[in-house]
Amino acid sequence: MSLSELVFSIFFLAQTGIGLLGNSTLLLLYISIFLAQPSQIKTTDLIVTHLTMANTVILLTNTVPGMMMASEGENPMNVVGCQIVLYIRRVSRGLSICTMSLLSMSQAITISPSTSCWARLKPRAPKFILRSFPFFWILCFLLDMNTLNTVEVIRNVTTAFIGVTRKSCPSSVGTTGFYYFAFVSAFTLRDILFVCVMSWSSGYMVMVLHRHRKHMQHIHSSSLSPKSSIESKATQTILLLVICFMFFYLINCGIVFLSYVVKDALKLYVPGLFLGSCFAFLCPLVFISKDPRFPRLWDCHKVIAHHFMGTPASAEP
Repeated sequence: MSLSELVFSIFFLAQTGIGLLGNSTLLLLYISIFLAQPSQIKTTDLIVTHLTMANTVILLTNTVPGMMMASEGENPMNVVGCQIVLYIRRVSRGLSICTMSLLSMSQAITISPSTSCWARLKPRAPKFILRSFPFFWILCFLLDMNTLNTVEVIRNVTTAFIGVTRKSCPSSVGTTGFYYFAFVSAFTLRDILFVCVMSWSSGYMVMVLHRHRKHMQHIHSSSLSPKSSIESKATQTILLLVICFMFFYLINCGIVFLSYVVKDALKLYVPGLFLGSCFAFLCPLVFISKDPRFPRLWDCHKVIAHHFMGTPASAEP
């Protein structure tokens, strides 16, 4: 293994290890909140939990094959295995786009002023969120089902990676005509729709925060209520995630476009896998570092241990 291959393999390993650890930790943190601190559950917690599960699947289906290619190991999967991994990868990617759009829209409704027409949606937001999850799953499962019919797995070729060939199973659209048009149109319309909703809700949140800041300056008050401060920080966290998501999404779109232009598109396979997992890698780190409830994780664990193991929780000094 050359030095460049070793470095790239280390990056893949770090992305997978830290990303899976971060997403697993985030899931445990939310489970702790659901069990031990139900009064602190927010509307967006279920959305973030759903997003975290999708990110975990993305890391497993994107990064692990890339690590196998970057190392000296060969891909042991057959054609059916490659198609299944590709199908799960695209379903999880679609769920990530839909869930990020829902998260952005939900936070926009949460911080909307009482005089806004969106304020009337606040009481119905929890029911809307719960009904959105099965809709997203059905939508992504049906759209990505075409992957098994219109996408061919390139199994019997080797992919050039840093000057060395590795056996892999990248994919390409194997049909043309109506099925190709329907396949591309369905994915494009879904992505455009949810990205537009995400962009609009993010712009609305920026406008609301700007108006709120101007209002506080107008009344010559630099202090904010605790609830207003918490919602402002939560909104800034979601805006940061939206920016990261859009950044990596546009890069991924650029790689897809280049794959249709360059002569040897297979060279873009491994970089595409790595960049496609960057948001799933960063997302839990942002949530864990920004949510003020998570420093109290130790107290939650003591309460959970008290309930399940029957041991008394130690009192706080």
